[in-house]
Amino acid sequence: MWKKGAVNPMMEWSRGISKRRQDRIRAIREGKGLPGGGSGFRHRSQPKEPVGKWDELPWNRPGVWGKEGRRKRESRLVMQTFFAFFLMTGTWLIFQSDAPSAKQAQSFISEVMNRDYNFQGVARWYEENIGGAPAILPAFREDRGKGEKKDSSWVAPVKGSLVQPFKKGERGVVIRTQPGSPVVAAAEGWVVETGEQEGLGKTVVLRHADGKETWYGWLKEIRVKKKDWVQPRQLVGEVGGRAGDPLLFFALRQGGDFVNPAGVVAFE
Repeated sequence: MWKKGAVNPMMEWSRGISKRRQDRIRAIREGKGLPGGGSGFRHRSQPKEPVGKWDELPWNRPGVWGKEGRRKRESRLVMQTFFAFFLMTGTWLIFQSDAPSAKQAQSFISEVMNRDYNFQGVARWYEENIGGAPAILPAFREDRGKGEKKDSSWVAPVKGSLVQPFKKGERGVVIRTQPGSPVVAAAEGWVVETGEQEGLGKTVVLRHADGKETWYGWLKEIRVKKKDWVQPRQLVGEVGGRAGDPLLFFALRQGGDFVNPAGVVAFE
């Protein structure tokens, strides 16, 4: 038992705890944190990253990707300009030369620059190898139901009379004319074959912009060379004939098959 007026240690300890609790609550309400600067939680400080480490990484550098892309575009433009200049200079030098090899190059360049793109040939290849007609080439589909119409740009290869018309299973027609008559290109085209053909003797084959081929057989002389580009009515050879009869064999090939040339050429 404690004597009257003596200090009770337990009560003092309890009052101290209560006072500290109230001080903490008041400090928290006033936003001053805990007395003594403590937070009530231990905080382990994180090690700092070396200054500049992340900034040194390429993807964290401001504008680095834009600069690299711009440099690549500039480099590509310089290369394209160089090659364009080289190509133009080479073409100019070729056309200034009179050498035989330069003449062939001149003919090839002229043909490439003037040749129409063979849209119908592409459509035909697409249909044969893939199936159906390509929707991107609707204007170049062939109208097979109505038959072919004569093209005003096509001409008869020689003046004469048709003595053997086209028949199924045959390759072409036979035209009788005068000995040594000039044989001309039926349309603008590219000389793909010259020389001897079995059963036709000296022959010229032209390939035209729409994919068709014209064949000129039984010639006495050939007046063009392979890879020449010819215009309509340009001389390709002279009539020879068979067994002393001045005849010209003329054929039209389309899509790998021989068809009636009267569909595009008007004979006398």
